[in-house]
Amino acid sequence: MTGSQIQKGLLPAGLSDVLYPKAQFQAKKIENLLDVFSNYGYQRVKPPLVEYEETLLSDGPGTVLKDSTFRIMDPLSQKMMALRSDVTAQISRIASTRLSHLARPLRLSYSGDVLRVKGDSFNTERQKTQVGAELIGLENEFCDSEIILICLKALKSIDIKNITIDMNLPFLRECFFKNLSPSIKEEINRAVDLRDTKTLKKFKFKHSKIVQDLMEAAGDYSFASNFLRKLKLEGFFNDVIDYYLRVIDIVNKNDSSIKISIDPLENRGFNYHTGLTFTIFSENLKGEIAKGGRYKTLNGETAIGCTIYTEKIYSNPKFIRDKSLVYVPFLNINEADQIISKGYRVVFGNNLNVDIKKDAFNLKCQFIWENKTIVKLET
Repeated sequence: MTGSQIQKGLLPAGLSDVLYPKAQFQAKKIENLLDVFSNYGYQRVKPPLVEYEETLLSDGPGTVLKDSTFRIMDPLSQKMMALRSDVTAQISRIASTRLSHLARPLRLSYSGDVLRVKGDSFNTERQKTQVGAELIGLENEFCDSEIILICLKALKSIDIKNITIDMNLPFLRECFFKNLSPSIKEEINRAVDLRDTKTLKKFKFKHSKIVQDLMEAAGDYSFASNFLRKLKLEGFFNDVIDYYLRVIDIVNKNDSSIKISIDPLENRGFNYHTGLTFTIFSENLKGEIAKGGRYKTLNGETAIGCTIYTEKIYSNPKFIRDKSLVYVPFLNINEADQIISKGYRVVFGNNLNVDIKKDAFNLKCQFIWENKTIVKLET
């Protein structure tokens, strides 16, 4: 390859071509995920890649996307436009405008690429494919549990195993710390993030005892749920924890195959959420593979959704499998259909003046079609 060819093949940092077999694998798995959402009544929508900046980054989830979003000028309207960095903001807009007349709860699903200014610590890719579902217009423990369980069902449909779900109440921090000075709030938040109980005990504020108790409550389902049930809380905080435990119990009752981790005060990555949140991991994959939680839409309506980070799944080579390829030396669609019906793929040899076995080997075939029989290619 010449220097000129190499130059023409360069892409910006964080962007890459997705080639075969990953591209084909990705398309199939996305459809599998969406089929699960469809089976549970989630209607598929497809928002545009680009919107007016003032629309995409307005109230609701869009308010926290400004720093991660690319902007361009629309040559037709001369208005600034934004390339979406998260599809949830668009679902919020659609539910609040185009579909505001439909009965609630409204169930929507989606898939699409997003583009971000920079990647994250686990994945430097800036273009990602999101697949997700949103349940809009109703708030109770059954809705929260439904989204979580269907997200888990979707992941299992593409053979994700050894799943752990971490469940949180990140909005509680703002409730606990709202009357503190910004500098004190920052120090306390850092101590909570680091699980630094020694530093936390140095601060005396109205809810310091509850914060320390909730930090100690973090752990697996059995330990943490028992710990939380024994806490003596009152009013709003008691109602929140009671609701939290009801959701966790419903999830555990419906899917005992997963591990449940409870961490009420975890808030990293939940920038626009206003209620219960969750993060899903697998022992076989690096980093979080799905995330979700409750939030407010563009018009202030309550909603809960999940987003599956498909690039985490596709990055694992062991998940990429394909049907064996059969070399057919001549063009015959009917015979090719017979082969395909048996669970194979086919590729035609369109040049009769070649060594058939060599051509089949070069085309990465495992079998050859000889005398209307599938014969293993000997290397």
